[in-house]
Amino acid sequence: MTPIRSVRAVHLPGPRCALREWTDADAPVLHAFLTEPAVADGLLDDEVPTPDAVTAAVATWRAAAGDEPRPEYRLAAVDGDRLVGLGVLAVTSAEHRRGEIGYAVRTAHQGAGLGTEIAALLLDLAFTRVGLHRVEATTRPDNVASHRVLAKAGLRPEGVSRDHLLVRGVWRDSARYAILATDRFHGGD
Repeated sequence: MTPIRSVRAVHLPGPRCALREWTDADAPVLHAFLTEPAVADGLLDDEVPTPDAVTAAVATWRAAAGDEPRPEYRLAAVDGDRLVGLGVLAVTSAEHRRGEIGYAVRTAHQGAGLGTEIAALLLDLAFTRVGLHRVEATTRPDNVASHRVLAKAGLRPEGVSRDHLLVRGVWRDSARYAILATDRFHGGD
């Protein structure tokens, strides 16, 4: 069986945005993005990050881009030089060639299909470049927009995990989705 691969210096162009590695200059814009009320509500962290914490996180992500093997791809979603969102692909099991994706879109750019585009770019990275077999995603059961994004990207619903995450002292359920490499490349049937 072919082992999964690590990809360095990721740059994935799409029709309206591209996924790329973070730069130090992205940190202030990312902080503004993460403190938008609609975005901050979706964060799993107990606290909204400070500017210094975001700067440190970007530095950590830049350094981790050279890891071998690379267990996580945290990427900026940009339209030209403008940050419009972010995407994450985590390799959750190299042995079983399984990963998980996540994404967020800046409030001003929501509803324009960028979430679907970011998810599709992450899936291309996962299946074509990294060599994963299964990719999963979770969302809050009441997040209708995210359910639409995941379905449009080709992921299938697999149920709800009750009390899946403890966020700011409150248990949250997670609607679970997944797609297989065979779904992606063989029409899903």
